[in-house]
Amino acid sequence: MKKFISIVLVSLIASFTFAQQDNDIVLEVAGEKIPKKTFIEMYQRNNPNPDKKINNKDLDEYLDLFINFKLKLAEAKKLGLDTMPAYVQEVDTYRKQLIEPYLNDKTVTEELVKEAYERTKEIIRASHILIIIPTNATPKDTLEAYNKALDIRKRILKGENFGDLAVQFSEDPSVKDQETNEGQNKIRGNRGDLGYFTSFSMIYPFETACYNLKVNEVSMPIRSQRGYHIIKLTDRKPAPFSTATIAHIWVNFDSHSSPQECKDIINKAYAEIQNNILFDSIVTKYSDDRYSSKSQGVLASQRVVNMPVEYTDMIINTPVKEYSKPFETRYGWHIIKPISLVPVKSLEDQRKEIEQRIGRDVRSYRTIEEFIKKNKIEYNFQEDLKKLSAINKIVTDSIFKDKWEVPEDFIGDEVIFTIGDYSFTQKDLAQEIENLQQVQTPEYIPTYVNNLYNKIANEKVLAYADSKLESKHPELKTTVDEFRDGILIFTITDKFVWNKSIVDSIGLDKFFDKNKSKYQWKERADVTIFSISNEIDLLKAKKVIEKGVKKNKSNEEIKDLLAKTFKIKSDTSKYFDYKWNKFEKRDSKIVDKTNWKEGVSDIIEFDNEKKKYIVITHKILSPSQKTLEESKGIATSDYQEYLEDEWIKKLRKDYTYKVYDNVFNSIIN
Repeated sequence: MKKFISIVLVSLIASFTFAQQDNDIVLEVAGEKIPKKTFIEMYQRNNPNPDKKINNKDLDEYLDLFINFKLKLAEAKKLGLDTMPAYVQEVDTYRKQLIEPYLNDKTVTEELVKEAYERTKEIIRASHILIIIPTNATPKDTLEAYNKALDIRKRILKGENFGDLAVQFSEDPSVKDQETNEGQNKIRGNRGDLGYFTSFSMIYPFETACYNLKVNEVSMPIRSQRGYHIIKLTDRKPAPFSTATIAHIWVNFDSHSSPQECKDIINKAYAEIQNNILFDSIVTKYSDDRYSSKSQGVLASQRVVNMPVEYTDMIINTPVKEYSKPFETRYGWHIIKPISLVPVKSLEDQRKEIEQRIGRDVRSYRTIEEFIKKNKIEYNFQEDLKKLSAINKIVTDSIFKDKWEVPEDFIGDEVIFTIGDYSFTQKDLAQEIENLQQVQTPEYIPTYVNNLYNKIANEKVLAYADSKLESKHPELKTTVDEFRDGILIFTITDKFVWNKSIVDSIGLDKFFDKNKSKYQWKERADVTIFSISNEIDLLKAKKVIEKGVKKNKSNEEIKDLLAKTFKIKSDTSKYFDYKWNKFEKRDSKIVDKTNWKEGVSDIIEFDNEKKKYIVITHKILSPSQKTLEESKGIATSDYQEYLEDEWIKKLRKDYTYKVYDNVFNSIIN
């Protein structure tokens, strides 16, 4: 069976040229005709030594294996194993993994990796004003939001304060002061200030817009899935660290009656630091951060995006292992102590992590978009967007309640787009929209239809290009086919051989009884091997062991005697241990060096080993019959071979196969 697995799963492709006709049929199995070229290519792919000259013996052996392989595949398909959901899913999952490199444009991916890396080397600080666009926005709503953002930008450029305008107009709730529990202070709003961040901290379009600005520059309205943003870049500088571990004391505004009380408390803490009182006790006494106070105020592996701006500035300006002066943030008063700063790693050190993060980020769509774009060109994608108007006329607001159906009298036979030999009609789009509808907030129908069409069209282009991958890349088809066939061979062999040999206990018993002569013990020695550390007096240990044997002590009792003799109270196995078993010759290098005589104790030594061995030979056992339990492993393996041989005989009776000798012989001639 192992040979069959190698036939399917080994893929050592080598070039091999013969004078032949591509349509020469060398073999026909279960109605499938195998061309000479295909047979040779498969032989070479599975040849462990492709440089070796082909000879008749090797080719005949391969032919026999190949016929059996094809017969098993035919039987598997006849039984419908290739349609089982688990099989289909496993092949599909494997194929998806294989095609990823074909879908991703390497140039675009490398650009994204380098772009993300360069951004990790710099931290930027930005403020924004958000004008939300609702999900049911009409073109008019979108335009109004854009114009509102544009008007705000004009006011900023004329000199009005960005933070004031953020509080007045931004729909990001973090800009305004937030109410807390009754009787406590408000949490101050950020007035649009997002603090410092770097790559992967914000949504990609927003991140890109920020990195493309100069300090104090104000952007045009930037569109994201939330709405329009007006962005002002307020700072950018080389990244002072990748992560920072700090200790801190935090007196939280929310935990005290007034800001002045917080300031008084932090000043007391700072005075105690200056009087050389242990920082741990100061943290316990004053810090309101109940999480870090349990670990001496330590915050490990912090990134700039996770900390207030003031923390970043203080870390930059405070030497490692020294304390900052008290400083205020919108959360309270603080003292920090930088403990360690991890610098930004090199591109190669970060590459794997960056690639993984790109794969989870919206920027990964760029590689798919590029793939779609290239395939639209390659397969001559043509579309007529005017044909969407017919869809706009038939879609009603009921679609937002998941109750819309394509009208029965809708013909929709006009083509919206074509790619290669595939056409997508108005009726196709209408049916797709019906299938995709769900309960949601109503939208402007032409916008809704247009967005769905773009999504569906890209998916269809992607699917079409995907369907052509095997024809464009023969090596991909070969690998997928081999995996597909390999799983089928594994599944059907498990059904008729491996699993059957385990569950068919009666059949195994009969097979064992019929072949008992194959399962015999040779002469064996019943011995106990005591391993003795070089730190132990070997001769003294030998006397203790021999004395214990004479008194019919068990091996465990003898071990206890050794411990008592050498006054070892713990970890006794470090100094001496034992193994009791029956050994045939060549089963143990230790036993092989003994005199192989009953009642004899031998000292066995090996060069450069930290242990020596005392072997007690209890008995020499004559050759005898093994029980099934004693030979279960080898007997089961033999039974599997028997089952497979019988199965192959049946397959060769049930299916037809024919070798075209003249073509087969021409492979070598």
